[in-house]
Amino acid sequence: MKDEALLTDANYGSVKRVFVIAKADRSCTEEMQRRTVDLSPGADVEEIAGADHMAMLSKPTEVFEVLLRIAGRYD
Repeated sequence: MKDEALLTDANYGSVKRVFVIAKADRSCTEEMQRRTVDLSPGADVEEIAGADHMAMLSKPTEVFEVLLRIAGRYD
């Protein structure tokens, strides 16, 4: 299949990924969020306690802080 060539370590695997777990998301459980992380080996994980599905609205300061940490990690 043509698309399989895109999912190599040299291509997709070289892109740094960070998942943000919204700990109070009631539309996507933490278990489901962690399954998504497990499907993307090598990804970093950040968590935001009390964040619901719209973390940027429920915990904007915490989202900002997480984004700053991520940006500092991958200069």
